[in-house]
Amino acid sequence: MKKIISIFKEWTTIELILLVTTFILILGSGIIYRSSWITIVASLSGTLYALYQARGKVFGQFIGIIEVILYSYLSYTNQYYGEVLVYVLLILPLNITGIFSWINNKNKKTNRVTQNKISNKEYILLGIGSLLLFFGIYYLLRYFNTSELLISTFSVIIYVVATYLVVRRSKYGFLLYILSDVILIFLWGIPILKGNLLLIPILIEPLILLFNDLYGWISWNKESKKTN
Repeated sequence: MKKIISIFKEWTTIELILLVTTFILILGSGIIYRSSWITIVASLSGTLYALYQARGKVFGQFIGIIEVILYSYLSYTNQYYGEVLVYVLLILPLNITGIFSWINNKNKKTNRVTQNKISNKEYILLGIGSLLLFFGIYYLLRYFNTSELLISTFSVIIYVVATYLVVRRSKYGFLLYILSDVILIFLWGIPILKGNLLLIPILIEPLILLFNDLYGWISWNKESKKTN
C-alpha cells in the first residue's frame, strides 16, 4: 500500500482528479455496456499515456506502446484498416524513439523531460512531409476501403505530427493532440450513432483525452516559463 501511495505522492490534485475520473467513467461505461476487456484497457492506457505525457514522465512512452497495439486491434475490428498500418508502421516506431529521446533528455532533479525548441527549418520540413504523407495515407486508406475516409485521414495525420512533436519534446504537440481528440470524437461517434453501443468507452476516451491534453498544454507552458 505504501508503494502505491509513493507512486502518486508527486501528483497534483488536478492530475489525481483526472486519473480517478478517467477510471470511473471508462470502467463504469465498460461494465454498463458490457464492452470487451480490450476496449476498456485500450481506453485506460490511452488516457494514462496522455496524463504521463502531460506530466513529462518517461513512463508514459511505455504506456503509449500498449495503447498503440490495442488501438490498432480495435481499428482493425472496426474496418479502419489503413489506421492499423499507420499506427504499427509510424506511431509505434515514434513511441519507441520517444523512450530513448525522453530518457536521454530528463531533468535529474525533477525527473521530468526537458523541453526542446524546434527550429523553423524542421517545422518547414515537417509541413512538407505531412502534406506528402496526407496523400499517401489517403490513398492507402481508400485502398483498404476505410470507413469515414477523410475523417480517418485527418485523424491519422494530425496524430502522427502531434506524436512526432511530443517525441521531439515540443509543447506544441499538445495543441495538435487537442485537435486530434476532437476529430476522434466524431470518428468513434459515427459507429456508436449507428447502434454499436459497445464502443462507448472508446468515445469516452477522446472526451477525457481532450481535458488531459488541455492540461498537458497548460502544464508544459508553465514548465517552459520556468526554464526561460
